[in-house]
Amino acid sequence: MKILAITGGSGSGKSTVLNGLKDHFGGRMSMLSLDDYYRPKAELPVDENGETNFDVLQAIDDEKLHADILKLASGASVSFDSYTYNKSLMKSEVILVEPKEWLVVEGLFALSYPNIVACTDVKAFIHASPDIRLARRKHRDMTIRGYTPEEVDYQWQHHVRPADKAHIEPHKETCHVVIENDDDWRPGLGRLIEHMEAFDASSPKPQP
Repeated sequence: MKILAITGGSGSGKSTVLNGLKDHFGGRMSMLSLDDYYRPKAELPVDENGETNFDVLQAIDDEKLHADILKLASGASVSFDSYTYNKSLMKSEVILVEPKEWLVVEGLFALSYPNIVACTDVKAFIHASPDIRLARRKHRDMTIRGYTPEEVDYQWQHHVRPADKAHIEPHKETCHVVIENDDDWRPGLGRLIEHMEAFDASSPKPQP
């Protein structure tokens, strides 16, 4: 099993690129999202105004994520409840992930934990300008996740952008492929697929 890690700031277009990868690889690919490894809200830190901060490294249970990656690499399946972003409008469901040729690990901090990076074969970064990302985040969080405009703006200023600068943007220079997504993400997706297929072709094949 080969592992692709995809990172990028909130609203950069990770879900869109992932859908493109699914269209290309189909049954050759499975996925783990860091969103499904958030610790319970009660365990997360609060800021100086008493607001829960989800945009910190300790928000993710990276040890459980790492354990699930190792299970999949060994040929076992993993299952867990999907994350609902602490909103009653969203219903949790059981997710079953089976080992495939490629495992995609995606999320804000996908390249921020050494134990996860050590497992990774290919690294990709999705980049979009902050103004465009904020507009996308507002649309998503207000229409799908039930946040108010004030909640979105507060989190962006106090949590999201500081996390970008500290934990996400520094990884752009270390990635094999950077996908620019202010406008058209498809050329970058094409380069990523080419890189993955080339890596696949150069990898040792199991003996029959």
